[in-house]
Amino acid sequence: MYYQAYQTKLQELKTTIFSQMQLTNLGGKTLGFTKQIVQKEGGIALDTFYSDSKDIFVFFKNRDSNNSLVKISYPLKNLDNDDKIIFHRNLKIFLQSLVIIAFLSILFSLYTLYPFKKYLKLTDEFIKDILHDFNTPIATIRLNASILKNKQNNKNIQRIEGGIETILNLQNNLKEYLENDIKQSQDFSLKEVAMQRILYMQGAFPHIHFHSDIKDKTLHCYKDGFIRIIDNILSNACKYNKKNGSVTVSLKENMILEIQDTGSGIKNPKKIFNRFYKETSRGLGIGLHLVKKLSKKMHIPLHVDSEVGIGTTFKLDLENLILN
Repeated sequence: MYYQAYQTKLQELKTTIFSQMQLTNLGGKTLGFTKQIVQKEGGIALDTFYSDSKDIFVFFKNRDSNNSLVKISYPLKNLDNDDKIIFHRNLKIFLQSLVIIAFLSILFSLYTLYPFKKYLKLTDEFIKDILHDFNTPIATIRLNASILKNKQNNKNIQRIEGGIETILNLQNNLKEYLENDIKQSQDFSLKEVAMQRILYMQGAFPHIHFHSDIKDKTLHCYKDGFIRIIDNILSNACKYNKKNGSVTVSLKENMILEIQDTGSGIKNPKKIFNRFYKETSRGLGIGLHLVKKLSKKMHIPLHVDSEVGIGTTFKLDLENLILN
């Protein structure tokens, strides 16, 4: 629109220049225009703009002689200056309009997005309240299952305990997802935490065989966040493993923690960290997204190797977190 306005202004400038040339031809004195009498030649069109390296000019009919023409010239330098003035005026208006439009767009965006922000906040608070209310019934079920296990230890009670631990893991994932921040770092034993999580998973998935080879190293990082990373990787390794499959947790010499399973593998490894992405109907699709988010915030390089039908290996580079 402003470009068209600029072109229109240029056309108006040429019209004004032509009118002033006509006035000069009639004997008027117009600043910047030059009047000459030139010999009439064939092929010259009257009342038409011509130009050379210095001027633009128009030939008019000479009322005093049929053998000559009147040449009215206007310097190209003056025309360029007029062009620049028009251009900068239009540019100024254009930029002012952009600023006004941007300001109005931001205001409109804030106005339209405010209800969504409000509802998202209410949703987060609702989920937090629900998670808090889960604590009492889960604790009751867990306590009674423990009492039953002491009186009569059988596989059904173990499965109940495994289900309770799965619910607790999901609850912790949702809490971590909603809080979206990293707490204070602390020192803890990598081997101790890893073995605790392996024992935890053994209770929830008794049909999976676990193997570990972890040296006793001290980590300095956000402990609960690290546990969430390990739990989610181990949980997936168990849930998508084959019957009587295995999960191996090992710390390599280069301080790479590997969690390897003999499961079904991943079809699209590049997508597994996307929020809500899942390759089966199980789960919510936030576990590995949380793993990626926590790993990034805790500065833990993460790599995944997977082959469909063979298994998956998650590699966590702990070199910058290990104290000794």
